[in-house]
Amino acid sequence: MSKHGYANGHRNHKGSENSNFKRGRKELRNLNRKPKHASQSPLETSSTTLDDTARYEPTETEYSGEKQTPETTLDEDKAYNALLTLLKEDERRIKKRKVRSSTKNKDIDIASRGSNEDPDIRAASLNSTVGGQPDNTSRDTVSSSDEEEEDEIAGVNLGEDEDRISDNETHDVDYDSSSDEDEDVDSRDPFEFHFNDIDEAYLNKKQKELEERSKWETEKIEFSSSFGYSATRSYLPNSRTSATSQDPFAHLKSKVKSSYIDNFGTQLTEQDKAIFQHMSKYEDILFPYKDYNNDSYQKLYIAHALNHVYKTRDRILKNNNKLHNYQAALKEGKTNLKEPEFKDQGFTRSKVLILLPSRNSCYEVVNMLIKLSGTDQQENKRKFNDQFYNSDEPPDTKPDDFKKLFKGNNNDFFCIGLKLTRKSLKLYSSFYSSDIIIASPIGLSLILESPDKRKRQYDFISSIEVLVIDQAHHMEMQNWSHVNTVLKYINKIPKDFHDADFSRIRMWSINDQAKLLRQNLVFTEYSTPTINSIIGTKSSNIEGKVRFKPIITSKTCVMSSIGLKIRQTFQRFDCDSPANDPDARFKFFTNTILPSIMRTTSYEDGLLIFIPSYFDYLRVKDYMKNNSKLLFGSIDEYSSQSKLTRTRQNFASRRTKILLYTERLHHFRRFEIAGVKNVLMYGVPSNPIFYKELVRFIGVSIFKEEADLNLSFVKTLYSKWDAVSLERIIGKERAPVLCNAVNSTYEFK
Repeated sequence: MSKHGYANGHRNHKGSENSNFKRGRKELRNLNRKPKHASQSPLETSSTTLDDTARYEPTETEYSGEKQTPETTLDEDKAYNALLTLLKEDERRIKKRKVRSSTKNKDIDIASRGSNEDPDIRAASLNSTVGGQPDNTSRDTVSSSDEEEEDEIAGVNLGEDEDRISDNETHDVDYDSSSDEDEDVDSRDPFEFHFNDIDEAYLNKKQKELEERSKWETEKIEFSSSFGYSATRSYLPNSRTSATSQDPFAHLKSKVKSSYIDNFGTQLTEQDKAIFQHMSKYEDILFPYKDYNNDSYQKLYIAHALNHVYKTRDRILKNNNKLHNYQAALKEGKTNLKEPEFKDQGFTRSKVLILLPSRNSCYEVVNMLIKLSGTDQQENKRKFNDQFYNSDEPPDTKPDDFKKLFKGNNNDFFCIGLKLTRKSLKLYSSFYSSDIIIASPIGLSLILESPDKRKRQYDFISSIEVLVIDQAHHMEMQNWSHVNTVLKYINKIPKDFHDADFSRIRMWSINDQAKLLRQNLVFTEYSTPTINSIIGTKSSNIEGKVRFKPIITSKTCVMSSIGLKIRQTFQRFDCDSPANDPDARFKFFTNTILPSIMRTTSYEDGLLIFIPSYFDYLRVKDYMKNNSKLLFGSIDEYSSQSKLTRTRQNFASRRTKILLYTERLHHFRRFEIAGVKNVLMYGVPSNPIFYKELVRFIGVSIFKEEADLNLSFVKTLYSKWDAVSLERIIGKERAPVLCNAVNSTYEFK
């Protein structure tokens, strides 16, 4: 066991007090966490319930990949019973912690707390953001007084004064140096151009074009040769375009602009300029940031989200003020006044949704958001730190990208609302009174798909205008179906209208056209067909779509950095469509590859078969079990710790000759597999770093003199549909040749 007792990024629990808790975690390990036969909605549980159930902690000694299981293997009743066990146990633990903490110094720093503190307190209360009972937590401000105040956790409040910007906030409007009237009619502002200055007939025309599957036109975006990216912009024919400003800060609210400059200065890199230019025009963006250390894009989308919220809020408050003045004039007896009409709202208040894979990533984004918000006070910040911050680090033996991805609290179960006013930011606000919602896909999907259809809650994301999906590659490894669930419900016409003022709801919201204007921002370390589909087939933003693509040459590709002159072979099989790829790959593997490898390999043992898809893995495993006499072992993201240890030992000691190994298991565990002499990649790894690590398994065996450099090999199966993944490994010059040339086999060394 590692020094922190890591299991998928969380700590293990000991003692009889936790027996029910651990049993519940074990039940959830191989079960979908979306209950089907529950007796109550997640919205009706107490304030420390659903999100605390997210403290999913398998007992393995290292990070586990066993986070979700395909729905076809679920026992749903068992899952929900396990969930109830966790709810009850977590609530008892949280209550005990509160009693203990009441006798201690209330301003103790999180990082300095003793190791005996219950680690479960660092779990976000999902229910505290959507509905629950009062909870005794601190209302923290920047000054952070020594006394805690009672603060009621915000729930689903359908009252008009809570779920939307009210008249009594009018005095709080943030006026920039420009006049009120000028800002309202500034058609140069992309915010006004995209959301307010849009003709209904034009929108109907574009909707019809989308329904008729009109072809998007594409243009290339030019960058300097040093930028390292190419980009294309797609748009519908004869689309209008907003003006482009040379000043990237031209249309930022003054408070966001000043906060950004105070923290990061006025100089922008070419990457920042390229992203921000298209982001500020409300175009969709797909940006593979390539390097796990490259997180500078985050400050850009956070500034953009804040700018959008502040502009929305100020427009509503200014219009409220005008209506108030009109009513006052009527009371004074003035006549012949035209009643002002404003279309400035959606069905609900929330305008920005940010999806993140872990609580640690949420912790970092929220802290960046606080920096750029320009607010003087932040409510519930101490509680947020308790539930989202964790100082633990992965073991030093893990790769650097793994340590960055899984550091801190990497629990994947959370949902939190943020409400912004001119001077303050409130964490844990009700979803219906929140401006920004930050959630993990699984945390949000459990609210959207309550087991009781009558109690499902999705109205609060009906008016989302900016969707951010950050670290999408990690979400794909977790369970992409939850992202699809969110995309299914976002901008859906609400079931209830929550005291909405229909006279002020934009017509494109009423006409179910919000998805045509919603901006989608997707950031990922590397792109895959699944991730590309968000901007491709699942986006309807009529403003256009911009796809960035890293330029990877033969000198900068992964293969050039391996440092081991081993024989690396790429073998292509024919496939007429992506849909037929799994069947064609399996047929090629069973009929051609497997028989030839067993006949021609220089070793009788030490063959590692790496399989990216879990379903391909099951298929290959079943075939080898029933149709061959090969002595093999298999490990995947759902294997028990005992099986993982036993199978790896058998392979290293040559008791088994072949080892089947999944990409998702490697993502979550990053094992060092001993005894590898040859590697067969059933498919091209999604993450190019994995290719290098697999090859280096052989390098370790060569160093130990268990294998010979001239006899060992790496073989990768691919089709022409793997071109994008292939390019990351061998470079953009070689990939087209391998995919389209006459020869089907290519060797590098």
